[in-house]
Amino acid sequence: MKTNTKVPLVLSEITSLWNEYMNDSSAICLFKYFLNDIDDEEIRSVLQHALTVSEEHIKYKNQLMEQEDLAIPVGYTDQDVNINAPRLFTDSYYLLYLKNMLSFSLEGYSLVLRYVTRPDIRDHFSKCLVEAIDMYNKVVDVELSKGLTLRVPRAEVKKRPIFPKDTSILKGLLIENPRPMYAREVVNTFSGITMDIFVKATLIAFAKVVDTQLIKEHLLKGRDIVSKHLKGFISKLANEDLPTPSTYESYVTDSIISPFSNKLIMTIVQQLLNFGLIVDGSATAFSLRSDITALHLKCAAEIGKYAMDGLKIMINNGWFEQPPQVVNHDSL
Repeated sequence: MKTNTKVPLVLSEITSLWNEYMNDSSAICLFKYFLNDIDDEEIRSVLQHALTVSEEHIKYKNQLMEQEDLAIPVGYTDQDVNINAPRLFTDSYYLLYLKNMLSFSLEGYSLVLRYVTRPDIRDHFSKCLVEAIDMYNKVVDVELSKGLTLRVPRAEVKKRPIFPKDTSILKGLLIENPRPMYAREVVNTFSGITMDIFVKATLIAFAKVVDTQLIKEHLLKGRDIVSKHLKGFISKLANEDLPTPSTYESYVTDSIISPFSNKLIMTIVQQLLNFGLIVDGSATAFSLRSDITALHLKCAAEIGKYAMDGLKIMINNGWFEQPPQVVNHDSL
């Protein structure tokens, strides 16, 4: 492995490597468990590829961090997964999980590339981005071939440019006849629905296998919060006479045996909540109708508070691994 060791890593490069290490180490645990009991060979193929790529990422960062004299994270290991546990999810959930991880990886790698400068680090994250694009396309192809894709609603749009004459386009349901949703607002609302479907299934599955009452209650509370958000998003599309995405299954089996440590379960939930905040943040930035913006802001606030409760549980149980921290020289 060639690195430009004469140029020290800057904070953006250190934290990006650390974050990716943590994400890959947790994903490896899930992929190993998924692959141990799966029926569909096409889904197995993309999961196996994802596992191989994540393992290559971990190997690269182990070598780089050692060379740069950085602390290698503990992350997540075989101690956090029981690959022989009965299957907790269906094959289609495996595909949904991988699609969501990849979609946010695309955004994450693109953002990282704005802030890293050392050539070898830029090469690494550029390679990660290309890998994620390729894998994402494969996952969508498999989804389409199996009829598992949750599609954005189709609707007619106006065929000519329009310049509004007043600011009433910004108002929502507080006025008698709010304007129809813009296409981008429909997409944002759809994103909220599909994310909530995924998160709700995950919370339901984890809530029935954890062995601690406090964590079980926390996960059930999350299920209720997400269910409420889901209803709110669905109502927005229903008010426009637009179809809402649905799935023909719950994604969850009847198993009550946990394949993951409580530490890993709480980490996965925190990851998904962060993804939900990204969805609501993007929707807030690109929605112009006040009622839609207000809904996403409310959802983001509730998810943020719930995520903080989860973080406190992780800290109190010694499961939260602190990210790289700047040294306070005055305290030395």
